[in-house]
Amino acid sequence: MIDPKQIGFFDNTHPRSAKITIKDQHELVQLADVMDWPQIIETAIGVRASKVKVESGPQPHYRELLGATTLMSVRNITFRQAEDLIAHYAPARYLCGLMDSTWQPDHITIFEFTQMMGPEGMELLNRQALVSAKEAGILDSSSLMSDTTAQEAMIPYPNEVELMKRFTDLVAKNLKRVGDKFSSVKEKVNEVVDKVKGLVRKSHLFAKTKEQKRKVGKKLYHTVQEIQGALKECLEQGLQVRSKSSKELARLSELMTRLLPQILHFLETGFVAAKKIIHLQSPELYSIVRGKAGKSVEFGLKWGVSRIDGFALGFLIDNGVHASDQKFCLQAIHEHISLFDEAPEKFGFDRGGYSKINIKRASKLGVKYVGIAPTGKTKWAVSDEMAETIRRERAQVEGVIGNLKSKKYGFNKPNAKSIRAMETYGHRSFLGFNLCKMVRKINLLQMQPA
Repeated sequence: MIDPKQIGFFDNTHPRSAKITIKDQHELVQLADVMDWPQIIETAIGVRASKVKVESGPQPHYRELLGATTLMSVRNITFRQAEDLIAHYAPARYLCGLMDSTWQPDHITIFEFTQMMGPEGMELLNRQALVSAKEAGILDSSSLMSDTTAQEAMIPYPNEVELMKRFTDLVAKNLKRVGDKFSSVKEKVNEVVDKVKGLVRKSHLFAKTKEQKRKVGKKLYHTVQEIQGALKECLEQGLQVRSKSSKELARLSELMTRLLPQILHFLETGFVAAKKIIHLQSPELYSIVRGKAGKSVEFGLKWGVSRIDGFALGFLIDNGVHASDQKFCLQAIHEHISLFDEAPEKFGFDRGGYSKINIKRASKLGVKYVGIAPTGKTKWAVSDEMAETIRRERAQVEGVIGNLKSKKYGFNKPNAKSIRAMETYGHRSFLGFNLCKMVRKINLLQMQPA
């Protein structure tokens, strides 16, 4: 006789399919119903056409993969989780248009489609969603409130010891995959690799004071400088850099040529060099001084965030290059004009963007009420009543930024290994935020009495 507690181990007669009715009020169902799929597919086709050299081979499943991209934008899930949800979760299948289909994308297909769309494609989809919202009458583009924020990268704290240790590890790893042309570097690395590990351990465990850490750091600096010198000498001998590993060694050598003087500057002065490299795999990342309590510096990319009637428009400031808030102040207006073909009636920004020139330029661009917070005791360029209105509306930008950085949208510290991927996931977060906002506003309109 079978024990009832053990029946699950022996009874394999349970059905593996089920008939499920999805509620009309489900978020993913409503999302699938409000999106303009033909226009979105046309946008994706244009993005792919701009990147492929020859239109050959099978076409991507645009409708299904765009649904998968939308799912990831509103749920902040991994590619494997997206594959699993689309395969077994009815609302996700409905969003991807797969209710009557046996085909389903795997995580590699979804990843490759996301790579193909890139930050340019995600930004286009987001801008298209904002224009559609305005055409539907649920977005008023007359008010623009802007601010800046940092998209932190998922990297360790960039201290000098860890950067030098990482360089040694990467060189040793790639040297194992190349031929005998780098034999002199191999010998040098084999000689000092244990020495580097010992110095790093000493820095972490036994160097308690700043002076002790500085002495260990200088010893490590001179050791790494020997490796860099041997590697640079090999590359200058005219070696043909063809393999992936040899190209990586050449890249690391060029990178350390710039980084080592920056490390030495810190060890000698105690101050961080300007535009210091903070990550060996993503040298474009930079430190962003925020002055917040408990987090004075953030490491990543600086974004501009514009709040337009509850919706959000995001873009990298000057394409990710170090930029001041004064430059962003006008860039926010230019981005708004390029999207809606008209300037906002009122514009708000904090005192970081204040200058008399910015106020004049914003007015010339067509802004009627320029609400850039003045510095010191300078008066606002608008009336007291309008200034209070702009203060109240601009404070809501912080709420938008907080939502974007929540676990739902995952704007902050995305699981990205490159700058391009960080930009892609950043624009995807804005897309998810705006799509959810669109669904909520449509629901509110439908609830209102006729």
